[in-house]
Amino acid sequence: MKQICLLFLTALAIQSTFAQSIVSNHSLFSTMPDFLVDKYSVRQSDFDQLDIYTPDKKSSSGYVVVKKEGALESMTFKFQGEFQKGPSPLQILNNFKNAVKQKGGAEVFYDDFYKDKVFFKLKQGGDTYWIRVQTDGIGNYTVSSIKEVPMNQDIVMTVDDIKNNLNAEGRVSFYGIYFDTDKSVIKAESAPTLTNIAGFLKANPVNVYIVGHTDNTGSFDRNLALSKERAASVVNELTTKFGVNKAQVTAQGVASLAPVASNKSEDGKTKNRRVEIVIK
Repeated sequence: MKQICLLFLTALAIQSTFAQSIVSNHSLFSTMPDFLVDKYSVRQSDFDQLDIYTPDKKSSSGYVVVKKEGALESMTFKFQGEFQKGPSPLQILNNFKNAVKQKGGAEVFYDDFYKDKVFFKLKQGGDTYWIRVQTDGIGNYTVSSIKEVPMNQDIVMTVDDIKNNLNAEGRVSFYGIYFDTDKSVIKAESAPTLTNIAGFLKANPVNVYIVGHTDNTGSFDRNLALSKERAASVVNELTTKFGVNKAQVTAQGVASLAPVASNKSEDGKTKNRRVEIVIK
């Protein structure tokens, strides 16, 4: 009997903890009156992608689908009142249009054919968000957003990988060195990649260029300066924090002059934003 009581109390405690952890609203918006989050619809991920419609006059549909990547937050809100008194899809979408406008954001695209979804871009607290609000025609709605953040490169090149690639190609590209947009300060999550670069350089007395690369967003002059500043930050980090010989590393930046993919897509731009080691 005691065991049954203990199991029951444990189940209640777990249920209580779970209930407290349930999300009640999207972090960017308050919840509309008489709506509750469907707990089974909540999706939160440090890195994922979301389809965003953007205008394109050349397309027969009037839009193209762009896949935005970053931190995902998505959830569906279900109407709890009388069905006949529920808000129309237009009322729901217009509420979000006004809310985004008040926050300083902008509507990117409204699906005028189905009239069931609208897309926004919003900058808040230094972050850029892409948002999709969609109704289901029976009074419920879903809010999904992507906050632009780089993916953490959890699998990093080992010292041996770096050595083998340099021997084979004379250069190595790194995507695990992180900076904020238009900044040259290295973020803390870059440490694993920098540790292995330093390990290679300290074990192999070769002289290299540390080369910064950007995509083609913005002016060339700004990108050239930014790529050089980022390369210099990497050199400084390697020599001051990781003990690499200053004579081994020289900073250089080439802006968008050496792409490895097309800058016409977000995926291509992501691949072009990188730091490389090049043998002198």
